[in-house]
Amino acid sequence: MGEKYSKEDHDKCKKVAEVFQELYDMLGDTCVLDAGEFGFVYLTYYREQKSCFDRNKVYRNAEELFEALWDEWLYSEVMQPVYGTEDAEAGFEEIYRKLPDERKQEYAVRKQQFMDLAELNPE
Repeated sequence: MGEKYSKEDHDKCKKVAEVFQELYDMLGDTCVLDAGEFGFVYLTYYREQKSCFDRNKVYRNAEELFEALWDEWLYSEVMQPVYGTEDAEAGFEEIYRKLPDERKQEYAVRKQQFMDLAELNPE
């Protein structure tokens, strides 16, 4: 099963999972569940017809869980305003690149706020 998953690791992951509650609320088809000794399971793309999630990944490292959730949060924030438009075809990277520097700075500040709430130190 790899490295030992300590209570400290578990508690850090739990804190990260709690910090991103707004992401789960925003998307509606995503959640992170405590799987005990296995870690935290990040479930995405719930399909009601099949009663299942299309993707899942287990995290035992708080920093890795944070980055996965942050990436999803940022993607959603950047792409949500352009869903259903021709602009969406450009894709995340291109849309993000064209954002004003002030907006990018707002995202950097928000990331730091999430990190502070999760009690993580920047790498």
